[in-house]
Amino acid sequence: MPVKLKSSEVQQNFGQAMDRALLEDDVIVERYGTPRVAIVEYGRYRRLVKAEKELLRARLQQASAAASARAAYLSEQEIDELIEQARTGAH
Repeated sequence: MPVKLKSSEVQQNFGQAMDRALLEDDVIVERYGTPRVAIVEYGRYRRLVKAEKELLRARLQQASAAASARAAYLSEQEIDELIEQARTGAH
């Protein structure tokens, strides 16, 4: 379970807060009772960033596949109209 600390405690005892993040669990730093940042072990941080990238990649691939599937059913006239809309809307 994450450890919650006040920002003033972390400022005064950063080394201890870092040790807790390394040895115990994530440290949630609160300011005026509101969680503001987390101190996490670096390996965990790397895994979180990797998982986030993989999720975003999967979402982008799904969106691309959906757009390709929709585009497959467009007529030449509809494609020309969309191109014109994109061209004039960009200026």
